[in-house]
Amino acid sequence: MVNLHEALTFLRGLAPEDSALDNDPIGLLITSPEAQDVARIGVCLDLTPDAARRAAEARVDLIVAHHPLLYHPLKRIDPDADPISAAAVTLVKHNIALYAMHTNWDRAQGGINDTLAHTLGLRNILPLGHEGAKTLPRLGDLPAALSVDEFFDWVAERLDGTGTNALRINRPAGGKKVARVAVCGGAGAFLMNDVLAAGADAYVTSDVRHHEFLDAAARGLALLDAGHDATEAPGMRRMAEILTEQFSTVETIWIGEKGI
Repeated sequence: MVNLHEALTFLRGLAPEDSALDNDPIGLLITSPEAQDVARIGVCLDLTPDAARRAAEARVDLIVAHHPLLYHPLKRIDPDADPISAAAVTLVKHNIALYAMHTNWDRAQGGINDTLAHTLGLRNILPLGHEGAKTLPRLGDLPAALSVDEFFDWVAERLDGTGTNALRINRPAGGKKVARVAVCGGAGAFLMNDVLAAGADAYVTSDVRHHEFLDAAARGLALLDAGHDATEAPGMRRMAEILTEQFSTVETIWIGEKGI
């Protein structure tokens, strides 16, 4: 068992809260005077009502989630009609604290994007850029150059086809090989200009829109949408491993969806 303050101090050291992008509502979102001693930690990508229920059934004291539960103030608490209310009410009822690590964990060393790059077998991994949102993606090299179709299969195999989105890729004309790859967990297509400027042949992210596929293809960039869940879940599973390694007297469990 550890004190909640001790657990939060460790998490804030891994990914300082002030490193999150502006207006990202991370940090301690739900707490309770009775949630001060932590014997069991639950980790998830999204705190859905089902994840909250699993946490309550497992008698979790602290949840570490990637996506914040409360992006906007709630005008009313209605657990029967609103899933956010339902999850929050479950946590409050069972004295479970909720801590969200979002873009600060995306950017952190060893976080979402480093883990994604390692999961895809990249080498010589470096943060892309030096300031702002540019520090979200990672840039690395494949062990050997691949065709676009071979690269698609490479990613599909390493991410196990998980996620709520099917794998989708454009195919730039010219048959260019893929050797240098940029990755950004979650919706990272808005950083495509920086990825191109860094010399990437391909970019793995998610939530790509139709016109973004077309734009990337016209500019010679293989753009692969691997699904929001699939690009971020490895980094949260890594978080569960880190917490297990750090707090040997605390049980850490995965409370997210089984497939991600």
